[in-house]
Amino acid sequence: MGVLRFVVLWVVAIGSVFATDAPPLKLSHGWIVVRTGARERTALEKAGFRIAPTINRHDGQGTASVTVELLNGFLELIYPDPTVPVSPASKAGAEKFRLKSVWRESGYSPIGIVFDRTPATPEKLPFPTWKVSADWMEKGTFIEIMTPKEMPKAVLLSISSYRESTRERENEARDPVKGAMFLHPNGARRLTGMRVVAPSADGLPPAASYLAGQGLVKFDIGGQWLLDVTLDNGTQGVTKDLRPDLPMVIHY
Repeated sequence: MGVLRFVVLWVVAIGSVFATDAPPLKLSHGWIVVRTGARERTALEKAGFRIAPTINRHDGQGTASVTVELLNGFLELIYPDPTVPVSPASKAGAEKFRLKSVWRESGYSPIGIVFDRTPATPEKLPFPTWKVSADWMEKGTFIEIMTPKEMPKAVLLSISSYRESTRERENEARDPVKGAMFLHPNGARRLTGMRVVAPSADGLPPAASYLAGQGLVKFDIGGQWLLDVTLDNGTQGVTKDLRPDLPMVIHY
């Protein structure tokens, strides 16, 4: 009886340890801002990815986007779209996206990394954040920005306004019509890692060290802006370098 009680207590203790080790955030997706029309999508198609059929309009923000959908996340190309309205409150944000789209000339980072909340996400993170809301978002929701306003040229790190369920994505993938966008000819299915390379330390906000310390994303300094993506833990041993069309390298 004493041994049984010991085992039960040991299991409870181990469970508590794993609970406290739960990640405070979950990697959702990465984006790159490109020029109007997103012709750069052809680089992804040549690498064996399907572009999802829906064009996402960000009303109020003046941008639109196309995506490569994965079972647990996605890759997104955002671009300024003159047919999408810009609200007075979002004029500054729309201008930032325009500058990001010409990153080679402007010096702005074209890269953004987005996270979802988890049950372990603290109410207050160990660094300042600020909130953004736009017309295209659900009423009452917001995106929490982890990159300071004072660092407009840095990589944009943010927390999504909603939480995406992997199970829901798997159900979607089984749909005979919707599921087609997950069936990439190259066989890639899941987002398993990201690394951002910045030209200098000025391109990485304070939140970067926290996120790297949690094992969520890796950050390096040197060379040009680069989003280095790993899918399926690189099990196929294939690497696709999409430069110079996109500042992106993909391993699957």
